[in-house]
Amino acid sequence: MCYSIDEIYNLFMWDNQLSNEENEAKAQKGIDAAKQIKNLFPFMQPIIVPPEKSKLVWEPCAKIIAMRSDKELEPFMFKLLEWIQDLNWPGAIIIYDRLTQIPFNTMEFALKHSHRIAERTNDLCWLAVLDALYDDITKKA
Repeated sequence: MCYSIDEIYNLFMWDNQLSNEENEAKAQKGIDAAKQIKNLFPFMQPIIVPPEKSKLVWEPCAKIIAMRSDKELEPFMFKLLEWIQDLNWPGAIIIYDRLTQIPFNTMEFALKHSHRIAERTNDLCWLAVLDALYDDITKKA
């Protein structure tokens, strides 16, 4: 069965009428359905309606992204590095862990650019995350 992006997002939404196991199974159904979607942009920290529910879909979206190949992720390096600005955001740790698996030369430009933005905006938290990511990636090289 083919699902629209909105239907996939709805599968990610927590339903208080369901048990934890049922909600997790529903979210997994959405993750499995998302495998048919070639364009990853709808899963990059989407803003949905109503906007206050947006972060509810971010963790499953991160799981979808983490399953994709380095080549599929390469065009989204800037967006992925923005996602880890705050490791408390849903899905940020999943994205961080996936980024550590990507070769340094694939993300070098985006990482340096993001570092410059973090310096210019004095985003000390993001700088610390980017520095840690740099260390984690270059240790593997």
